[in-house]
Amino acid sequence: WTTAGAQIQVFMKMALQENKAKSSQNNNFNAIRVPFSLEMVKNNPSNLNINCGSNPGLCGKTALQLLDAFIDRAAERGLLIMLDNHRITPGGGISELWYNNEYPESQVISLWQWNVFAIDLKNEPHDSASWGNSNAATDWNKAAERIINSLSSFPGLFFVEGIEWGNRLENVAQFPINTGNASLNNRVIYSPHCYGPSVYDRPEFNTQDFPNNLDGIYMAKYGFIVNQTGHPVVVGEWGGRAEVGSRDMAWNQWYVEWLRSKCITNNLLIILEYTIHIYQFYWCLNPNSADTGGLLEDDWLTPTPRKINLTNRAQPNPTKFQPQNGQICITAGAFPEAHCRVGGGQVTTGAPGSTTTTVHAGATSTTTKAPTTTVHAGPTTSPPGPSTTTTVVQGENGSPVKQYTLRISNGSPSTVCSVQFKPNASIKDKWNLEEVSSGLYRTPSWMTIAPGAVSDQA
Repeated sequence: WTTAGAQIQVFMKMALQENKAKSSQNNNFNAIRVPFSLEMVKNNPSNLNINCGSNPGLCGKTALQLLDAFIDRAAERGLLIMLDNHRITPGGGISELWYNNEYPESQVISLWQWNVFAIDLKNEPHDSASWGNSNAATDWNKAAERIINSLSSFPGLFFVEGIEWGNRLENVAQFPINTGNASLNNRVIYSPHCYGPSVYDRPEFNTQDFPNNLDGIYMAKYGFIVNQTGHPVVVGEWGGRAEVGSRDMAWNQWYVEWLRSKCITNNLLIILEYTIHIYQFYWCLNPNSADTGGLLEDDWLTPTPRKINLTNRAQPNPTKFQPQNGQICITAGAFPEAHCRVGGGQVTTGAPGSTTTTVHAGATSTTTKAPTTTVHAGPTTSPPGPSTTTTVVQGENGSPVKQYTLRISNGSPSTVCSVQFKPNASIKDKWNLEEVSSGLYRTPSWMTIAPGAVSDQA
């Protein structure tokens, strides 16, 4: 989920209404990409257009204080925040490069000051921006390496877009991001932007084999990255008008299926010793984006069903985040396609020939100093040793049946709310388990496991 525009009052208008927050969770959104301008951070204006009658607690606050309030309110609702360095000035266009004469690279770096789960280093480099190892003034990949190294104390993810308005990452094959630090490299996310005909009517949208001709194009630009480099790809922007019966709707529907087939709707990311599912970001929430429209209708209240259907099709089972006792409880998501790797718990079997199953769950969260929340999610590997036995009990017709006991050990420092797992045996009576998809189960939402504790589910 991503908001558009550079005006902080627009962000607050959307964030501080309870029904919108509930709508975002009900419609399977779990993260917000928030654009900002460098000028806003530098000048931190206070003469903002705030409706004090509706938001008395926001009157007199500066732009950065409002952004902090937005981040806090999102965290209260289980929504992660990624900040996006969208523009240099709020009123100007998107700059070709990450700097200009007024904002040199050193100042661009110094203006990053938040500790959210991810930061998008530069929105849509284009035109003079290059990707290689020949020109320090224009090579965006080398600049990204310098910026990441300068922000090495930041504990979250670094999103790096491609050139040509974020769309081209083919040179990653020859020049992958390499900071010289394995820990930093492991937190680099390649983040292309991709749109259909309503944004820019490219030649490939006007062929007889459209949209099936797009697979080779997108694979060459960024689809190869996961398999070739091992780094995740998270689409930072996609969307469009998607009017019923239009070529743009045909593109949107095709792109959703392409994302699913390439397993780009989920990416399993290692953050320190934990794992978190990250999905794609849809542009945008607000309805006044000229070339795409928004997820909301013109009343800024009503979700647009055809677009919600697209995003729900792209990822019907996202990771869910729930604040609880000062920490974040995580319910792991699932890949929508069977051929993609299932996350949310490391499932291992017992000794050869046994029918026991052990799930090591490591969902955890870390709350940083106000106003920000950084979330790390499992699974992690618990110490070896936990095991269960299979009990033979009498079934309803008197015949013996096997009862499996699932032992879930929480090796993390925070509470686990729910765990997904895929057993290596057929379950006839799932009792209080929820079947997420064929063969994939989730423990009940009311089940919690304290740090260091073990729970047996028969």
